[in-house]
Amino acid sequence: MEPSSQKSQLFQVYLRLRPPPAGNTLYPTLNPPERFLTVEETQRENELPTHITLNPPNDNRRRAVEKFAFTKVFEEDASQLDLFEGTGVLPLVEGVLGAHGDGRDGLLATLGVTGSGKTHTILGSRNQRGLTQLALDILFRSISTNILDPTTHHSLHATVAASDPSEAQVMSATMFLETMYGDPTQSRASSRAPTPMVGESYSYTPSATPLRKKPSVLPQFPDISNMRVEADEGAEYAILISMYEVYNDRIFDLLTPALPGKSTKDSRRRALLFKPTESSPDRKVVAGLRKIICGTVKEALMVLDAGLNERRVAGTGSNSVSSRSHGFFCVEVKKRRRSRMPGKWGGSTLTIVDLAGSERARDARTQGQTLQEAGKINESLMYLGQCLQMQSDLGSSTKPNLVPFRQCKLTELLFSNSFPSSSNNPSATPLHYPNSHQGNRNPQKAIMIVTADPLGDFNATSQILRYSALAREITVPRIPSVTSTILASSVGSNYFSPRGRLSPTDTERETMEIAALEIARMSEEIDGLRAELLVEQDRRFQVEAHLESMQASLEDRLMDMEAEVREECFQEMESNLEKQMRHWKATWAAENDRNDEHLDKKLEIMSRATDLEDEDKENFPSAPMHQVVELESENQKLKREVEILRRELQGRSPSKQRSGVLREQRSGILREIGAPSLGSLGRDMERMRVSGESVNSVGTNNSSTTPSVKKVRKLTTRKWDLGDEDML
Repeated sequence: MEPSSQKSQLFQVYLRLRPPPAGNTLYPTLNPPERFLTVEETQRENELPTHITLNPPNDNRRRAVEKFAFTKVFEEDASQLDLFEGTGVLPLVEGVLGAHGDGRDGLLATLGVTGSGKTHTILGSRNQRGLTQLALDILFRSISTNILDPTTHHSLHATVAASDPSEAQVMSATMFLETMYGDPTQSRASSRAPTPMVGESYSYTPSATPLRKKPSVLPQFPDISNMRVEADEGAEYAILISMYEVYNDRIFDLLTPALPGKSTKDSRRRALLFKPTESSPDRKVVAGLRKIICGTVKEALMVLDAGLNERRVAGTGSNSVSSRSHGFFCVEVKKRRRSRMPGKWGGSTLTIVDLAGSERARDARTQGQTLQEAGKINESLMYLGQCLQMQSDLGSSTKPNLVPFRQCKLTELLFSNSFPSSSNNPSATPLHYPNSHQGNRNPQKAIMIVTADPLGDFNATSQILRYSALAREITVPRIPSVTSTILASSVGSNYFSPRGRLSPTDTERETMEIAALEIARMSEEIDGLRAELLVEQDRRFQVEAHLESMQASLEDRLMDMEAEVREECFQEMESNLEKQMRHWKATWAAENDRNDEHLDKKLEIMSRATDLEDEDKENFPSAPMHQVVELESENQKLKREVEILRRELQGRSPSKQRSGVLREQRSGILREIGAPSLGSLGRDMERMRVSGESVNSVGTNNSSTTPSVKKVRKLTTRKWDLGDEDML
């Protein structure tokens, strides 16, 4: 089993084992945890191992023994300096400086389970520097004669800002540190280690809050003052520092103060985009970052400390200072030729990544927001594992595979600039590199340091090792039988001889005794397991029988309850129906009584009306018929005359003479009609009849004779006029 070829590797993967913790003085009687990781020895002396073996613990679970291969394996006794010299950080810094041409982007990342030593490896502690501080130290020392100081070169800020392709906010370190720490002349003792504290979890310090105190004492161990890398002597350099984090799959700037929210009291940052820009079409950049121009390593370390204070951390059951985001620390090395007329700035970037550790909710005891953050962290690490697994398969697979690095922000930031440009070497860009952009940039060189605890959680460590190792070999453990062991030892000795059977040697006798004891022990164990199996089977049968009886009794009880409920519903329905029937019968009887009473009242009124008609006939005899006829005819004539006069008035134009004549005629007619004497009534009627006939013949041209006698209906008293209002 050999690692994949260096040509196909996107990452050089190194493994560092965490040293065991100090002795347990609080509980000395407790047994130390069992070591499950073994480092295989190398065949050559003074050479670091490259393979490890992962032995599963004895917990009655049949699991395979796995072997993994890495670029190098650093055991527990390896120091920070050993890791710095052996992981290729020096060539990474040298490639960023570009001593013999254009620089090459570099990436340094750490990966591991929570509490395995990632942050200590990359950032160090109170008294020991990490790989980040060591890389910054050697970077500034190597270009100390060529670096431009922003305090003395006033045009540096403008030229760097104009050449920056990421639409960044560029400012000097002096201005930034005064904003964050106040007066740089003030000093005090060391405030804290580079690792952020638990108390700063989920909180931000806006610019309006009191300023932080500047750390004055920085760790100086290990000492690398005798180390340098080659730089371009004919070039000028400028260093830009930027920091950001990937929190819940979103990018946030760590050097920009948070702004207070409108709806909530918490301060928030604006999420940034990772995209190609017009100035950088061949590679993606994080747009809108704040970048600090640093002239010394001390300014760079203070900027790093300020950014770490803004990173999200929280205390969990696995780690008291657990990172809740993936931290990115970027060192941009700007470079241009030294001349009287300096040209445009170019350069490359060294990105140092502190990945958050994977954790299990059961062990970390996370809940609420921390549980959601852990889910996002595990999801991004899962996608990272898929990309790393694809890397390990590229060397052995003949079919090109797609690297799924666009599934989350973390893998996109780590892998998007890891492929060569299509215009640089067309034959070197295979079809499975979908992110190849136009341009002449070299692919970035990446180093990943995997940290593991040989005494920690086996399941979490094995998962990290599976998708981070360059190659692995899985073997299924098989326990050799006693017979094969005895036969193998017997064949190797002179137990069988052509001359006959000889007495066994002491070694064979000891082997046979051990085998007999093992057989006896296994027989006893088998008998005990059989007895336990029988007991468990009996217990299972009893439980099943009890469950069946309970189920039957429960079903009977449910049926009884259902019958009772049905009976209650039936009785209630019957009572309601009976009440309604009684109500309907009473209402019907009352209605019949009211109808009978009404009919009786109507009959009474009718009888009374009949009696009154009989009385009227007796008291008022009927008048002679001829008088009635005459009165009726006279009445008709008067009506016709009135109608004729109305028509004449409507048909003719109004005038005083005509109106006077009509008024005289009408008054004469009225006088004739209004004669009060009964003796002259007949003569007046006759005269009016004659005049009416003459007028009718003139106005309507119709000759009329004596009107026909019409029978006059006798008007009798109505029966409802005789009754009381209450009776109707």
